[in-house]
Amino acid sequence: MKRKCFARRSITDVVIFAACLAAGASSCAPRIISVNPSEGSPGNVITVSMQYLVGWPRVEIAGYTMDWPQLKLIATDPQRSSIPGEELVWIEDKFLQFRLPDIPAGEYVVTIHDDKGPPGDLPYSILETTAYVVFPPVWPFVFRSNQAQFKLRVLPKINQGNEPRD
Repeated sequence: MKRKCFARRSITDVVIFAACLAAGASSCAPRIISVNPSEGSPGNVITVSMQYLVGWPRVEIAGYTMDWPQLKLIATDPQRSSIPGEELVWIEDKFLQFRLPDIPAGEYVVTIHDDKGPPGDLPYSILETTAYVVFPPVWPFVFRSNQAQFKLRVLPKINQGNEPRD
C-alpha cells in the first residue's frame, strides 16, 4: 500500500517540478513589447521593442534570414542608446531594428531568434551554454524558448524616381 502512495507522490512531484520549470523558462523567453511601424514597404526600417533578448538575434521573414550584420540593437534606456549593440548588457531591454527585405506585398509572420552565440560560431555557443548551466540562477534564460514572433504587413514596393514623367 505504501508503495502505490509513494509512486503517486513521485509522479505528482515530477509533474509539479516540470510545470514550474516550464513556467520559469517561458517567463524568460524573448518578449515583444511593440512593433513600430506594424506595416511598411521593402526598405523601411522596422523597430521592435523587446524584453529578455539576451543573445545574438536573427530575424526570419518570408524565407529570408537577417543575421547580426544586418540588424541593429539599441538600448531602450536613452542614457545608453549610444552604446554599440554588441556591448549591451545581456538582460537589459532593447530595440531591435531591421530593414524590410525586398519581398512581395502581403502579411507575414516575423520570427526573431535569440541565438546563444555569434552566427556560425558553434564552439562559442557550446561553451557559453555550458557556463550558464553551471550557474543555476541563469537557468531560466538557458532552458527557454529562444524565439518570438509577430505579424507584419508588407506593402507594395514604392519605386522612387523611376516613374516616367509626362
